Amino acid sequence: MAVSKLTIVEASIRILNRDGIEGLTMRTIAKELNIKAASLYNHLRSRQELFAEIAEYMVERSPMPDSGGAPYDFLVQTSRAYRDMLKTVRDSVAIFEKSMPSTPRRVDIIRNLSKKLLEFGVLPENLMTISNMLNNYTLSFTADEVRFKNTPPELLGAVSRFFESGGNPIITGEVDFDAQFLYGLEVLFAGVKSLTGAKVRRKNMHRAAGVPINKMSLWTLIMSL
Repeated sequence: MAVSKLTIVEASIRILNRDGIEGLTMRTIAKELNIKAASLYNHLRSRQELFAEIAEYMVERSPMPDSGGAPYDFLVQTSRAYRDMLKTVRDSVAIFEKSMPSTPRRVDIIRNLSKKLLEFGVLPENLMTISNMLNNYTLSFTADEVRFKNTPPELLGAVSRFFESGGNPIITGEVDFDAQFLYGLEVLFAGVKSLTGAKVRRKNMHRAAGVPINKMSLWTLIMSL
């Protein structure tokens, strides 16, 4: 079998689903492909580049919503699609956390999200922060969801008793993860909307008082290119 970047990525995903990220090394990939480990470096320069290619492979094959819809709907639908995609490959949260979003499809998705966040009312100087919050929320929620579902019921019950509120356990086996994920998004976007309105009011007050407003951020400059 001819070895290519694609065959390396597909072999890596098989290893992830079977052994997890701890079992993913250049040596185990080479063994999976029946080649020498040194030959992998003809296609990939580092482990981080491998992670970036795995992430790109996943997003390329995952349907994302059309960017023509209303900002809020697009942001929610994209976040849900992102979460669904993460659940298709074991330890993919760690893969995305450890790789830079510099590949074509990931960059395209980030640009679409950024434009919709601006349409939603996020100020340019806050765009990087809100983008990171949205990304980190989806990653952490998905990691917790997978951990919860893989925890034996008896252990989950024991842990739950440590965190009871008014005699009622706050962790149960009947968690609606879809509803809870949407609730978290609603909280995040409600906060964004509230703080954005307050920031705009402060800026208007500054203009009226002749107070200088902060210069364009680096992120704003990047998005304008």
